Amino acid sequence: MKDTPLDLSLLIEQHKKEIWAYKMKEAEWIKTQNQLDGTKTIVEELSRQINELRRDNKYLANQVEDYREMLKKAGL
Repeated sequence: MKDTPLDLSLLIEQHKKEIWAYKMKEAEWIKTQNQLDGTKTIVEELSRQINELRRDNKYLANQVEDYREMLKKAGL
């Protein structure tokens, strides 16, 4: 039974290394999740801005058309 304390200490060291490895993986997963969440927020904001720009472009195109009609009526 002499080997039991040695075996336990090796087993404990192995478990410590495994726990450390799992903690590192978890930290990487959390980092990746945070990056994904940030990217999602950016994409949502850009989509909102694109929709606003499309709406503004449509409004401006309508204004240009109205001015063209006014110029045609004025004979210019």
